[in-house]
This record gives sequence, C-alpha cells and structure tokens, in this order.
Amino acid sequence: MKKNYTPFSTVKMLFVVVLLLTTHFAIAQHTFSIVAVDPTTGEIGSAGATCLDIDDLGGEEGALVISDIILGIGAINTQAFWSPVNQQAARVRMEAGDSPQEILDWLFDNDPAPGSNQDRQYGIVDLIGGPGGTPRSAAFTGTNNSSVANHIVGSNYAIQGNILISQDVLDDMETGFLNTNGTLADKLMGAMQGAKRIGADSRCTGNQTSSKSAFLRVAKVEDAFTNYGHLTVDLNVSKTDPAVDPIDILQDTYDYYLANPGTDCADTVSVFPYEESFETDLGLWVQNDMDLSHVGNTDFDWTRNSGSTTTSNTGPDSASDGDFYIYTEASGTNVGFPTKRAVLNSPCFELPNVGLGAMFTFDYHMFGSNIGNLAVRINDGTGWETVWLLDEAQGNQWNQGTVDLSAYLGETIQLRLDSTTGLGERSDIAVDNVSVVVETLGVEDIALEAISVHPNPTQSVVSIISPQAIVAQVEVFDITGKSLSTISFSEDTQTQIDLSRYASNIYFLKITTDKGTAVKRIVKE
Repeated sequence: MKKNYTPFSTVKMLFVVVLLLTTHFAIAQHTFSIVAVDPTTGEIGSAGATCLDIDDLGGEEGALVISDIILGIGAINTQAFWSPVNQQAARVRMEAGDSPQEILDWLFDNDPAPGSNQDRQYGIVDLIGGPGGTPRSAAFTGTNNSSVANHIVGSNYAIQGNILISQDVLDDMETGFLNTNGTLADKLMGAMQGAKRIGADSRCTGNQTSSKSAFLRVAKVEDAFTNYGHLTVDLNVSKTDPAVDPIDILQDTYDYYLANPGTDCADTVSVFPYEESFETDLGLWVQNDMDLSHVGNTDFDWTRNSGSTTTSNTGPDSASDGDFYIYTEASGTNVGFPTKRAVLNSPCFELPNVGLGAMFTFDYHMFGSNIGNLAVRINDGTGWETVWLLDEAQGNQWNQGTVDLSAYLGETIQLRLDSTTGLGERSDIAVDNVSVVVETLGVEDIALEAISVHPNPTQSVVSIISPQAIVAQVEVFDITGKSLSTISFSEDTQTQIDLSRYASNIYFLKITTDKGTAVKRIVKE
C-alpha cells in the first residue's frame, strides 16, 4: 500500500500516558511477557499480561505500557519495578545499534530510574538485516524481583515474568510459542494461552484469573508507525470483569481480527468528487466500536459540533467549511483522556480503473497542550493500514491533510479517521471538509489508452487496433531512439506494419491519430 509518511516523535506516544504514573512506581508492572521476531518475514512482536488494569493505573492502558517495538530493529519489554525513564533509555540504546545484551549491560551500569537495577526485569530481541537476517535475544531478572521470578531466552525470543504462581507459567509460555504453527502473532497468542491459569500473576488468584489486562502487538516490515493501534496487529485488553480472563478476551479479539480483514461498508460511493462537511449529521460516515480491542474500557466517539469546543485552549472556534465539524472531546479523566481512541469509518469508495490519480483531502485542527495524534487508515479488502499520522499540536488554525489514493485506482477501499487523545483534556482534535477527488482521463486520453498492437511479440506483421481514434501515421523507432521508417494511412486503409525486415529486438511505434499521439512498445522475435 502507498504510504504518506508524516514526521512524528518516535517515543512520545509510547510514553504518552506514562508521565501520569510517577505516583504508581510503587505499584510497578509485575507481569509476564514475551518478545519475539520472525527471521523469515521480518515481523517483530510483543505480548504480555499483568494483574493491574486501567483503573488500578489511573487511566494508563494496563499491561500495554511495558511494550516498546522499534520498527525495523526489535522489541523491548521492561517490567517489574517499571519506569518510563529506563524504558526510553533502552530504546535509545537499541536505536544506536546496541545488541540486546549490550543494552542490558548498559542499563545495569547506568540505570537512570528510581530504585535499583536489581529491581528490574527485561526481555529484548532484535533482528539484524531484516527478513532473512539474524535474530538476537537477551533477558534480565534482578534479584529483588518477587518470587517466582525468572526468564527464558531462545534464539528469536525472550520470555520473562515475576510474582508468578510457579515456573510452569514461563515454561508453558515457551511451549505454547514453539508448538504453535502459523504467523508470529499466532505463536505469541499461543504463548499467552500457555500462561493462562488462575493466579499466573499470583496477585490475581482471588480474581480467579491469570491477570487483569493483556496485549498482543506485531509489526510487519511495511508498518510506518508504532503508536498504539497503528501496527498491523495491535490488540489491547485494558480491563475485564472479575473471573473473566483477559487472555480469553484477547483471543476473541484476535480471532475477530483474523476473521474480518476486509471492509465493512453500509454505503458505496462511485461518483466523484465526493465531499462531506458534516452539516447534516455524519453523512455516510459511521462510528466504529467493534474492533479497537480496547475491551473493558470502551473508547469514545467523534462528536459533531459548531462554534467552540467545551474546553478552553483547545479545539477550533468554528468550522473550516460551513457551520459544523467533527471532533474528539478529551475532557474527563479516564473518559476523554489519556489515550482514548475515536474511530470513524467512511463509506466504501469504488475508485475507477481509468484515471490519472485520486486524492483524499481533509481539514484538521490540532491545538492544545496535550494533543495526541490523528491518523488516516485505509483498507483495500486485505486489512487496515495506517498511511498518514500526525502527532503533537499543530497550531490554533485549520490545516489541510492529503493522502494519495492513486495506488488504489480500480479498487474499492474504505477510510478511517482515527484520533487518540493525549495526556490531558486540552487535546481536542477536529476534522472538517473531507473529500475524495479522482482525476479522470479526458475523451482524447481514453481514446489513446484504447490503442493496442497485436500480436506482441511478433515475427512479422502487426495490426494497430484503434477503436476510438483514426490512425494517420506510424513511425518505427529502434531501442536507441533512431527513426527507422514512417508509414502513412488514410481512413479506409488497413493499419498494419510489416516488421519482418527488422532484426529481433525491441521497437517503439509512435502512432499519430486524430485524437493525439500514443507510443507502444513491441517485441520483434
């Protein structure tokens, strides 16, 4: 798929809610987890669970916080006496080229976070050279980790856990990972199922579950953004009811993801330009609540509004087109922030297969001291992919975003507007004046596109087939651009060219018609 890359802070959204957690360091992130790579496909993955949920952590997304995937390099899970400071330090060392073991050595000698280096637990894996490359892995369990605490390291994975009911949790995670066939995501899910038992995290024994939150994340080589929700597989169960195991909900969410890769449209648009300014409700756009995997803490919806938003110093004062716009209202701790997602699905767009290009344009407003991110996702029937993402404040004005859709001409696609709030209530994001424009071929262009040459390859005579234009002249060129011959035709002349006297090679026919000129490549055998 064609991507529109937008610069953004590589670490901000990984730690966007973490800054709120300084009061939770004593609670920590005791958990069990796995990091792994697939040396064949180049995929990088991370999965884990903990007996803490979004409520325990004041709005932070449960076990998900321990996961850091660095695109094209590897993954790091930091846990036990967890801190964003050493998690970010580990990322910096990986981006600088350190091996997993070198990262652990640096963290042990230079641990910048509160507490002791013996309070930490890490699992790190990378893949040198991408698909077909060499995986490396390492793990560390400090002596101050609560028992049972340990780790297992394989050639392309690292499994770690503490406050476990027994060593069997880790052993069975390894068995589940190694014995599950399929993709890296399948194998990570197998590892999580291996861990599942009452009290896997021993604090959850009374809850009658293995844990209270769980996640599964896999980045493919084509992924462009690591923000939560924008990897190929990016599933999070931040809370469940008592006696409902989050690993079971994670499995259900994963199964839904596998079974529903395509578009899901109530309406299809085939006439362009298509424009929507939300002057009358949401038009053909629909709120999406089905597959965000934010189980137990339902994400919020886009809101239609005119005038200013309800919170000062964030959001627009008026629409960019007409009277109304849509926005994400970020007020309310653990209601509108932090990291709450609102996703709006477009109708399907049936793009013509004859065209010069196609473009999705939209106006966006991202003003406020706590701005999260705004993304555009595309589904061509094979799954959702984030192709445009912008984070951080962009000023108190409307700006225009564009996504090139030319790669999808001849296909039916669906779009998503995906907004994630930041640290606080001053993170309202607004969108207005959306459009899909297709630049089509004119009558003359279509006539020239219809010209063909048969047979091709040929040994001698070729016919010029031109159903919508009258051929007046054909000039033959060799591969160097040298003109070899010119043949003129009248309206009632059969348009054939004899190439038998030319040597076997590639030639070009410049075909002049009453609608313009076309050039066709032909192979002489």
